[in-house]
Amino acid sequence: MKTTAYINGKVYTMREEGDTVSAFVCRDGKFVFCGSDEEARAMADETVDLEGAPVLPGFIDTHMHLYYYAENLSKLMVDHVKSMAELKDFIRRFSQTVPEGEWIYGFGFDNEFFTDTHEMPTRWDLDEACSDHPVLLARSCMHFFSANSLALQMAGIDKYFVPEVAGTVRYREDGEPTGVVSDAAGARIVALVPDKLASLEAKKDALEQAVRNLNALGLTGIHAIEGKHLNLMEYPDAYQGLAADGRLTARIYLGLNDLPNCRFTTGLGDDMVKYGFYKLFIDGNLGGRTSALLEAYSDDPSAFGSTNYTQEELTEKVRAAYQRNIQVGIHVIGDRAADMFVKAIETVYEEDPKPDARFRLIHLSLVNEDLIERIKKLPVVVDIQPMFIHTDLPFLEDRLGLERCKYSNPWGRLFKEGILMTGGSDGPGAPYDPLEGIWDAVCRTNLDGEPEGGWHPEHKLSVYDAVCLYTKNAAFSSFEEDIKGTIETGKLADFVVLDEDLFAIDPMTIKDVNVVKTYLGGTCVYER
Repeated sequence: MKTTAYINGKVYTMREEGDTVSAFVCRDGKFVFCGSDEEARAMADETVDLEGAPVLPGFIDTHMHLYYYAENLSKLMVDHVKSMAELKDFIRRFSQTVPEGEWIYGFGFDNEFFTDTHEMPTRWDLDEACSDHPVLLARSCMHFFSANSLALQMAGIDKYFVPEVAGTVRYREDGEPTGVVSDAAGARIVALVPDKLASLEAKKDALEQAVRNLNALGLTGIHAIEGKHLNLMEYPDAYQGLAADGRLTARIYLGLNDLPNCRFTTGLGDDMVKYGFYKLFIDGNLGGRTSALLEAYSDDPSAFGSTNYTQEELTEKVRAAYQRNIQVGIHVIGDRAADMFVKAIETVYEEDPKPDARFRLIHLSLVNEDLIERIKKLPVVVDIQPMFIHTDLPFLEDRLGLERCKYSNPWGRLFKEGILMTGGSDGPGAPYDPLEGIWDAVCRTNLDGEPEGGWHPEHKLSVYDAVCLYTKNAAFSSFEEDIKGTIETGKLADFVVLDEDLFAIDPMTIKDVNVVKTYLGGTCVYER
C-alpha cells in the first residue's frame, strides 16, 4: 500500500485549540504520522507539498436530509426568486416547456425574503401563473407548501374539510382552502407526484451526485436524516451499494423516522455506512408559528404552536428506542417541545442510567434558565444549525419578542455551561456549506453583516469552537470520536485543504473561504 506524506502545511489537528503540525502521512486510508516535514518525508513513498495551505479535518454535517437534497436535483429549483412577481413569472415561463398535464414540483423559495410581500403563495397566485398543470412548491423549510387549484383538487382537499390532514390546511374565513398547506397535507400532495427516483439504481445515481456536490464544500461525513416514505431496508442498501461500487465519497450515519422493526442498533454497519438513530419530531418551526412554546407567540397571542405527541406518548417512544440501544434524536424548536424531550430523557435515563447514552436535541432554538440547568445534567448532544441565524432573523423578534430572543439559539451560553454542540445544516431546507455555518456561529449576522457586531453577540462562538461543531464534536455525536474528527495517528485520513486560514482572517470573511481539495480516507474526492 502506497504511503503518502503531506508536508509544508498549516495543519490544524483540532485536538485542542492552536495545536498544529506541518506534516502528516497517510497509508491504507488512515493517518499514520503527524509531525515534522523531515520525519514525514522519511516514511513516505511519495510526497505532496501543501505549499503552506491550511488543513482541517474533513467536515461532518450532523443534520442533513440528504435524500431530499438528491431528489431536489431533479426538481424545479426556485431558491433564487426574490419576489412573488418573479416567482409567478418563473413558473409561467417554465410551464410552457412542460408536457400537458405533467406535474410541476418546485423547491426552495423563502417568502420571508420576498421584496414585494412576505405572504406564502396561494392557490390563486399559482393559478395565475399556471392553471393547466398541477403545481406544488415546497418552501425552503420543507414544512410548508403552496399548491395550485388543480393540485389541491387531485389531492381531494380543494373544497371540503379533510379530517386526516386537519390543522395542516390553511383556509380563508369563508372555508375555502388557500393552497397553503403544511406537513401532513403537504405529504398527501407530494405522494401524488410521480417519483423520478423510483428504482434503487436511480436513487444511487442521485445520491452519488448529491454527495459529490457536498464534497466540494469540504464534507466527508453526513448524518443523513430520512423520512417515512423511504423503505428502511432499501435506503441503507442505496448507500451500501454505492460504497461497494467505490462510488460513495462521504461517510454516512443514518437517522430514520421509523423505529426499526428488526435488530438494528446504533453503530450497525462499517466506517462508510452506519445505522445511527431514531428521529422524532415534536413540533414545527417558528416561521409558521407551529413550534411549541410555553408562552404565546408575541405577534399572535392566540398561537402557542402544537406538538405531535402527548408527554406520555413521547416518553414511551424514547424508552422503546433507548431500551434497544438505539440513539434518539428529536426535533425540538420551541421551549415547550424542549421541555417535553428533557422530561422524557430524565424519566428513561433515571430508570436505566446507561454509561454512554448520547441523546440528541436537534435545533433547540429556544430555551430558558430552567431548561439550561436541566440539560447540562443530562447525557445530551445539541445538534445546532448555525445557518438559522441569518435565515430566521427576519422574523425572530416578531415571533418571540425581545426578552425571549435572549434565549434564542444561545450557543455561547450553552458552551459556557459545558453542553456539547455539533453543527448541521438541516439542508436542503437551509444553506448547507459548513464554512457558512462556521461563519454564522462566529458572527451571528445576516448575509449583509447586520446587525453590526452580531445578533445577541454574547452567544457567539470562537472560530475554534465553531470548527469543532463540524469536526471533533460531530464525531462524538455518532460515537466515532476514536476514528475521526481530528487529525491524529490511527484515525481515518479525512481532511480538507482551504485557500485561507480561518484562524488568521477577519471572521466576517470566513463564509468566502474556498475548499481547494477534499480527501476521504487519503483519496482526493474533490479538487477545485
